Amino acid sequence: MSDNWLRIANLSELPTEGLGHAVKAHGLDLALFRWNDRVYAIEDLCPHLGFPLSEGIMQTGEVICSWHGWHVRLEDGTCRREKERAKVYECEVREEEVFVRLLNL
Repeated sequence: MSDNWLRIANLSELPTEGLGHAVKAHGLDLALFRWNDRVYAIEDLCPHLGFPLSEGIMQTGEVICSWHGWHVRLEDGTCRREKERAKVYECEVREEEVFVRLLNL
């Protein structure tokens, strides 16, 4: 299994905690969020009906989808209401640049 770390944004591009930032990486739509001095990368699709999570609001580690109010946890992609989950990606900040780890490229 190969893995690749890709630079996807500069830290200065990300809005303040609570707001998302949409990016593309190798054809994947990702949403980046700041929370507790970390950056999280999550699939930019709500598991419910596919609305972009980057357009939602993040509170206490959960993205609230602005379409139907689904809560998606940044740490593991789980939802409060259902068994569906969004994919999450390992993310690191290195010298003000944001990298995401994509497997099997």
